[in-house]
Formats: sequence, structure tokens, C-alpha cells
Amino acid sequence: MSLINYSNRYPYLPIEICLFFSELDKSKSKTSAKSISSFCTHINNKYPETGFPPPKIVANICTLLCEYNHLSMINEGGPEGINNSYYCVLRDDIRNNEIMQNVLNRRLSLAIYGFKYIYNCYSPDVLPVVYTNQDGDSSIGTCFKYKDGIVTAKHCIEGASAIAIKGISSEQLRSASFEIDNRELMDLLFIRFSSAIRSEIAFSGEAELLDEVMAMGYPKVPGFHNFLTAETAKVSGRLTTSIGQISSTAKDIWIQQNLFLITARIKGGNSGGPIINKLGEIVGISVNLAEGEGDYDSMGYGTVIPISFIDKIVANDNPCQLNISGIKFSDFTV
Repeated sequence: MSLINYSNRYPYLPIEICLFFSELDKSKSKTSAKSISSFCTHINNKYPETGFPPPKIVANICTLLCEYNHLSMINEGGPEGINNSYYCVLRDDIRNNEIMQNVLNRRLSLAIYGFKYIYNCYSPDVLPVVYTNQDGDSSIGTCFKYKDGIVTAKHCIEGASAIAIKGISSEQLRSASFEIDNRELMDLLFIRFSSAIRSEIAFSGEAELLDEVMAMGYPKVPGFHNFLTAETAKVSGRLTTSIGQISSTAKDIWIQQNLFLITARIKGGNSGGPIINKLGEIVGISVNLAEGEGDYDSMGYGTVIPISFIDKIVANDNPCQLNISGIKFSDFTV
């Protein structure tokens, strides 16, 4: 059975494993007496309502925690690893703080249980944007909650006659600040609200070549309306000022910054959606290529701006503001 099937029954396993193997056995000079078998007995006593956790599942989680450098193996043995023993170096501020333990448990769970778990956790915070142009035609884009606000591609808002975002009221949008980068071609926007909105998306990171990532968004599919999709891909490279067609003019070199290429095409309404790595970290935002960038989309690549650019906009005390004077904000009714 897949690990994710145990995430609801034993939601506390990752942090409990770290706590258990971080505490020295006072009666022994080594931690080797602490095994998966003794951990399962400990959990059965602490949470009798959930029952004895399967040792094989615990062993699989421990293997992943070792891979992510949260555990170190001391001894290995027994059928299905039941006698494996480990040690975890856990900071005192985590060991003694339940809130910090919950944060770490969430982070570890995202990494351990994989993209399906990540999708289930983050899908409530990835929202469709309905864009109505000056001719009255509507299209769909994507945004996501992040750092008490909303992130999207600038072109998902700019130039609209009307905008609606699922779960965000027209009143909230009218009183919000629409913050952008000072470079015109940077296709990013952060919506800052007068009262912070709650988000489950708490972690950001960096992507490297060949990292596996997941793109979430609301693609344009004839006959269907605002359904959230997820597609896995690999980071296949970066566009820089020295690659291919991006070399001739100031317009062609875009913003003179790196952006990711991923092996999945960004499909219309996916623009503005998050790109998430296997650790559950947001690493970028799906965007359109600036005019003059070449034919990367037709070759099957999607283009992504690293999340660090949004973090800079969020941290700016005096960011540039998008002109929204001509936009009517309405409640999402699709």
C-alpha cells in the first residue's frame, strides 16, 4: 500500500519519529536500543486509538528521512527493518515547542508522501482567475495564495475590464494593493490585502536542473469549466542571456535574468499557477514568454519565473503598483 494511504491515519508519524530517535535512552550508553520495533510500541501506547503502526511503513518513512538528512541510521536488521535504529539531531526550539513541531511535521509530510499529498494539501489555495477583456470576452487564469496574499502572472490581471477570483470577494480585491516589479517585462504580480488571507502554502525553495516538479493550474479545455489540474515535469534547463535566440537585442534578452524551462507546456489558463518541487516547496510561477523570446512553447517547454522574484516584491517597502483604475472587480460566480 502507498505511503500516502497512511497519512490520514497516522498524521503525526514524521515528527514522532524525529522526536523518538532524538531522545537518548537514559538506561543505555547508545541509542541503538531504540529501534523501529520500540518506536511502534511507543506510538501504540501514546495513540491507542490508531493502533500499532505497520513497521514496514515506519521503516520506509525512516529511509526517506535519512535521504533528506533528518535521520542517521545506526544499525540495520530484522525482517522489514524492524530492528533498524536511528538517531536524529533535533533543535531544542523544536523539541520544546508544539507549534514548531507541527510546522516541521507538515514540511516532512509534504516530502515523504509525494505529489498526490502535495496536491491535496495545496489545491484549496490554487484558485482560478476569470479575466474579462475590453470586448467582453472571458478567459481563465490561475493564482495561488502565498505569504498572506495572492501571486499570479501580471498578464492575468493587467488590461482587464473585469476580474473575479474564486474565494476572494470583490470588496477584498477593491481594497487590495496590486504590486509588481519595476521591470515592465517581469510577468509577476502580488496582491496584498488589507487583512492577511490564510494560506497552507508556507514553503519556498529553489529548483535545479532535472528536478522533478509539479505544475498546478486551470487550463483552457473546451466544454469544461475551472477545474484544477496537476502535471509533473522536470526542470530541463534555464533561459539566460547567452542561450539561443535570447542574445540580439535588449527586447530579446527579456529581463536579463534566469527563468526555468520545464518539460511541460504551460497551457493558457495555467499561467500564474505554482510550480512545486517534490519537497512541497514553491519554486516558481508559470508565465508567458515575453515577445521576441523564441519558439520555446511550441517545442513543448513551459516557462517559469523563480519564486525568489515574488519574494523580492513582497519584501519591498515601496513596490511599483499596477494601474487597476479601469478594472471592475466582481465576485466569482462561474
